[in-house]
Order: sequence, then C-alpha cells, then structure tokens
Amino acid sequence: MKRQTSLITGTCFLALTFAVLGCGRPSNTALMKQGDYAMWQGRWADAATSYEKAAQQHPGEWEAQYKLGQCYLEMGDPLQACHALSIAESIQPENTEIADLLATALMECDNRDGLYTFLQTRATKVQTTRAWTKFAEYSMAMDDPDTAVQAINTAIVLNTNHQAYPYIVAATFAERLGDDTLAVKHWKDAWSLDTTNTRISDALRSHGEVPGPTMTGISTDSDH
Repeated sequence: MKRQTSLITGTCFLALTFAVLGCGRPSNTALMKQGDYAMWQGRWADAATSYEKAAQQHPGEWEAQYKLGQCYLEMGDPLQACHALSIAESIQPENTEIADLLATALMECDNRDGLYTFLQTRATKVQTTRAWTKFAEYSMAMDDPDTAVQAINTAIVLNTNHQAYPYIVAATFAERLGDDTLAVKHWKDAWSLDTTNTRISDALRSHGEVPGPTMTGISTDSDH
C-alpha cells in the first residue's frame, strides 16, 4: 500500500526531471506510430514496448506515458499503469481522460487511500462539476456515503452548465441511502434539464411520478 501511494506523490519530481533529461533526445515519432499500430491491432505487449521506448527517449512526453498506462491496464498490470499515468497526469493535469484512467488504475490496484487523495485534490484544484462528480461516484463505490453526498452536492452547486448528470448521480445516491423523497426531487431536477432522457423518465415512473411540465411546474409555450 505504501509503495502504491508513493507513486502519486513522487510523480511531479519525476516529470520535471524527465523533461530535462529529454532535451536533445532523438524524435520518438516512429516509436509512437509503431505503438499506435500495435494498439489498434490489440497487441498490447508490443504496443507497450514501443511506448516504453518512446517514453525513455522523451520521458516528459505525456502521450507516451498515457498510452503506456492504457496498455498496462489491458495487460492486467494496474500498478505499472498507475506509474505511467501518474507521470502523464502530472504533465497534463487538465486532461480529463488521463485523470479518469488513473482513477481506474488506482481502483484496480485497490489503492483506496491514493485514489481518495488524488480525486479530492483534483476536485479541489480544478473546481469543476465533472471532477466533483467523479469524486462522489468513486467515494460511493468505496462505501463512503458521507463524502459521496458532500461531493455531489458540491458538484451541483458548481453546475453552471446545467448538466443533468450530477442530479442523476445525486438521485441514485439518495435511492441507495433510502431517501425516496430526496431521490424524486433530484430526478425531477434532472428531468427539467434533460426531458428526453429515458433513464430519468423511467426512474420517475418507478417512483409513481408522471414526467411532464406539470410535475415540476415548468410551463411550455403550448400551455399558454
């Protein structure tokens, strides 16, 4: 566990060191293309070999580390995937695909402390609905409902883009915790933002609600 947790804490230093070492190295374009072709064919071990060589030539190259992490996950080696993805994430901290894959790798490693720290730190830093929703979902998966509810409530507060998904997650949490009244409220909020989503409509019907403008008090032009 200590070894797994340390993978994240040391990556910033590694990324900076590798970036310096990579100066003046030959291009790794050919190796990246070889890796991409092998990955396309599902030859994960061959792809990993190419990406590893590319990363050795340019350790600060985030794409090589990211794709190497993908290969390791496909090969059933989440610990090595964590190492590569942590480097990629430290170089490209705004990249949500890298962050999502690193979270998956940490979960597969059963490194719950590392996963919790990573997701909480990321959500606090970027302050986006997506990051807080991810933190909430993984917290619930790790049987930490208190943190999950706090995180999804934060995601909803930050939901300036009016996305339905945070409300869907909040509704499923409420159902899991046995609060049907709160669940219905969140499902209604979700429906008001995405009236064509069948998952939301089906959930409302399962609670005895009929999806429609009268349910939420929202009027359409045809009502006037």
